[in-house]
Amino acid sequence: MINIILLGDLNDTSVSEVLSPALARYGGVKYVSQNILYESSAEPEFLLLDCEMLPKLEIKGGILLFKNSVPEQKNFCIPNGFVNIMESKNARAAAMLQKEGASAVTCGSGPKDTLSIAGLENNAAALSLQRNLKILNGNILEPRDFNVKFAEKRSPHQILSTCAVLLAAGVDPSQGYAI
Repeated sequence: MINIILLGDLNDTSVSEVLSPALARYGGVKYVSQNILYESSAEPEFLLLDCEMLPKLEIKGGILLFKNSVPEQKNFCIPNGFVNIMESKNARAAAMLQKEGASAVTCGSGPKDTLSIAGLENNAAALSLQRNLKILNGNILEPRDFNVKFAEKRSPHQILSTCAVLLAAGVDPSQGYAI
């Protein structure tokens, strides 16, 4: 099972409302937050923990996705083996990661971002992976463009965060994503 931690204000559901169904589509998800435990299939491939404070992590690795609403963390510690994802404008997450000496996959519209939107329409987007990305299984994804389709309107933040998690988890982007 791939562990994914969504860190930030529990009232901020902008990412989880897109990420959880996408993970369900690409292998099944067990979603856990303060008020809900949900499982999309009998043997889900993904565990999505939505929390405000990072718990003590005694797992080998996973994906840590910072919401823009991430509060100040006490005793913040990220073990090796995590892929950290954040929007490039998320100063609090950047400071926390810098203090830990940890790198991050950045999402945004700038040329220095790891993942950016190259084009956006009503029900589709073209995304650009702008640098090599080491994913959870240790493989390296080389820069590439890929397409994303969605049935409902999605914000750039929702699109980039969800696709960054799918990439880091090793979901093949060659046929595009549907989120």
